[in-house]
Amino acid sequence: MPQLKRLPVHPEQLVAVIESVNTPMVAAEGRPLEPTKAYILGVRNQDGTFSIYIYLHLQQSNQCLIYLHQPPAVTLENYQNTELEALQFVESMGFIVDNLNYAALSQEQRQDVLARLPVFTENLAAFTGAEGAGQQQPEDSQEQILELEPIEQAEERQEPSLSNFDAARLARLFSSF
Repeated sequence: MPQLKRLPVHPEQLVAVIESVNTPMVAAEGRPLEPTKAYILGVRNQDGTFSIYIYLHLQQSNQCLIYLHQPPAVTLENYQNTELEALQFVESMGFIVDNLNYAALSQEQRQDVLARLPVFTENLAAFTGAEGAGQQQPEDSQEQILELEPIEQAEERQEPSLSNFDAARLARLFSSF
């Protein structure tokens, strides 16, 4: 079976988008460890059934892995359980995910979400997403180095603002936890 390079559906078919808020190191399908983003996408098929795709964006190699739940089409009644299985799968790899509530978004908000998703892009090396859109990247960027100024005189140590009695009360309070 050929490896998919993009989600094989139209953006209009999306009903749910769940994305990882972190990029854990993942070694998927015999590949080396690399930072990865995960996306769970719920899709309404033309026959009224639903499909759940898991899209892993391997960020160093600019490759993707696309998983399709088996069976590939589920009824509305089984959709929630199928989505839960997908959530458990990506969370087991270390992803922390956020449901974007895609179905409740306005058309403009949906366009913003689609602009930053790599799932419909075949050439991931050219994909910049929303964070790179419209930004000019310097060719030889250097990190800004902050210089510390020496302190002329060390400040005198201040006494605690709590009395000994108040400090003891605070200690008893903390020890009760």
